[in-house]
Amino acid sequence: MGDFKYIIVDGLVKSGKTRLAKKISQKLNARIILDNKENPFMGNFCNSIKNGENSYSLKTQIVFLLNRYSQQLEIKQKGLFHKTTVSDYIFFRDGIYAHIILNDEDLDVYKKMFKIFSKNIISPDIVVYLQVSFSEMLRRIEEKGTEFEKNIPKEYWRELFEAYNYYFFNYNSSPLLVVNMEELDLDNESSVQNLINEIENHEIGRKYYAPA
Repeated sequence: MGDFKYIIVDGLVKSGKTRLAKKISQKLNARIILDNKENPFMGNFCNSIKNGENSYSLKTQIVFLLNRYSQQLEIKQKGLFHKTTVSDYIFFRDGIYAHIILNDEDLDVYKKMFKIFSKNIISPDIVVYLQVSFSEMLRRIEEKGTEFEKNIPKEYWRELFEAYNYYFFNYNSSPLLVVNMEELDLDNESSVQNLINEIENHEIGRKYYAPA
C-alpha cells in the first residue's frame, strides 16, 4: 500500500476533479489545496477567444501561473511530513494552457517564468487523472458549465482535450492512476471509497481504473 503524503487529482473541465479531491481529503482527514481561479482578466480572455483573438492571453496565463505558484510555495513551506495534502491540479499542467493560447513571442516570456518557478515545486506521490470522452466533456459543459465555458468555441475545447490526454499519457514523474469517469458516481459513497482504495493500493507506474 502506498504511503502517500501528496495526492494530486486532475482532469479536464467538468471531469469531477475538485469534487473528488474534496471527498478524498475528507476521507483521509487531509489538507486540501484547490486551484485558485480568481483572475481579473478571465472575462476579457473568454471574449477574445470567442472572437478569435488573443489580446488578453498572456495576462490571463501569467495571473494563473502566479496564483498556482503561490499555492505551491504554501505547500512547500508547510511541509508534507505531518499530514496528507490533496490538490485538484498539478502545477505543470499550467503549461498545457499556455501552449494552446499563447503566440510564439508570448510563449517565450511565459516559459522563462515557468522555468524559474518549476524549480521550487514539490513532486506528488501519486497523480490521479480523471478521464472523460470529448463528447461527454462537451455535454457536461453545456449542462453544468459557467457562461464563460459555454461561450468558448468547441475548437478550443478539442485542442485542450487532445493536449491534456497527450500530457498525461506521457506522464511518468510519479505513479499515475487513470480513472474512467464516464460511469463513476461521485454521489455514491461506496464508489468513491472503492476509488480511494485503488489510489491507496497503487504503488508504481501507470494503472487504469474503470468502475463498473
